[in-house]
Amino acid sequence: MEHPGEGQLGWFYWRALRAFPDKTAVIDVSQSAPRPLTFAELDGWMSRVANVVRAAGLGPGDRIGLGMSNRFEFLAAMFGAMRAGAVPVPMNVKQAPDVLAYILADAGAKAVIVEPAASPHLADAAAAVPLKLAFGDAPAGWTAFWPPVAAASAEFAPIPIPPEAPAFHPYTSGSTGRPKGMTLTHRNTTWLIEIRQKHWPANPEQRGLIAAPLYHKNAMTVAFKPKLRAGGSVVLMGGFDPRAYLKAIAEYRVTEAGGVPTMFSMLLKQRDLLESLDFSSLKMLRLGSAPAHAELMEEIARVFGVPSAQGYGLTETAGGCLTPPLDGRPVPPGSVGTVMPETEVRLVGPDGKDRDDIGEFWLKSPANTPGYHNLPEVNAERFVDGWLRTGDILSRDAEGFFYFEGRIDDMFNCGGENVYPKEVESILLKHPAVI
Repeated sequence: MEHPGEGQLGWFYWRALRAFPDKTAVIDVSQSAPRPLTFAELDGWMSRVANVVRAAGLGPGDRIGLGMSNRFEFLAAMFGAMRAGAVPVPMNVKQAPDVLAYILADAGAKAVIVEPAASPHLADAAAAVPLKLAFGDAPAGWTAFWPPVAAASAEFAPIPIPPEAPAFHPYTSGSTGRPKGMTLTHRNTTWLIEIRQKHWPANPEQRGLIAAPLYHKNAMTVAFKPKLRAGGSVVLMGGFDPRAYLKAIAEYRVTEAGGVPTMFSMLLKQRDLLESLDFSSLKMLRLGSAPAHAELMEEIARVFGVPSAQGYGLTETAGGCLTPPLDGRPVPPGSVGTVMPETEVRLVGPDGKDRDDIGEFWLKSPANTPGYHNLPEVNAERFVDGWLRTGDILSRDAEGFFYFEGRIDDMFNCGGENVYPKEVESILLKHPAVI
């Protein structure tokens, strides 16, 4: 039986909720005492937030700035707001105050839900926002957010939300300039969740580990949404600490862990824990959000004894576009995979002509954002006849596997040849004297 919230990102795991209401969905270890939440408990907190958002007079299309650290309340606030039709604007709490203020002004935020302890700049950055809600110690003039949430009903009936309505409004800094906002629709995001589950299904026994910030796509796209969609679970850390990360894998019997390459480089230095802890639950390690060299991938696989995979995605595509091949072929070290089903790609050379080997990566996908917010000139440049120009340079081998080579902005000309820094780095890393 179909759920009335089918197709809405705020209800993306309704099947798992119906099948496993009492199964653990999230183990929040961000605080001193671990806090496990079942699917039913997490669902209740999201619906409580939805009720509070509606009671505050906020609804479909209203932007709500969200500035919090990694904790289950972030999940409740983000997906609860979406259930009410509002559009969360997840913010990088490490940004400077002028950048945070710009994001809130550019998005036209009517409210903010922030954790003042997560950043000393959040309160000042939100000064001009009409409705200010604080989780934790509320500054003078702010409204405490969590008491009314705790007192609200845990029941919330899904409301009609068109598939093309915005689900959330992230910002990406790109390579230069101010952060660029964009809308990702319910159709964009739920399509990606379902296409992954259809072709690379997760299962209820899987458990992910999240240490990357929840405001980044890496944490949400790689771990949280696919695991909960399938009835699996996640362990949520407050932040990344290499020793705590390794201990969490062993203690909570994590089956899949992920993060950025720098995190894994730090993990490999913890030799005492790598030798003493039990990582037998691990089945896969996933890297993303930055290029990972083949040498690092091979070392990770050797040390942990499990496959490692490097992904490629953009905020503009809800986080996905290249994946492991459907035929089960192993992905070569250093590759970011093959083209996702229902997705078209091009490699375009400096002359504007398509190439087979290397070029700017163009993408046409149901997951593509409809466009950047308040940036018509950028939209005209980046979107061409339905194609998204990513600004990334990728190469493709004879077997159809893609490799990230760098940004167009990074390329330089040497002796009449185009050179990408990653090529130079790869050569250096093959030298035995280079770590």
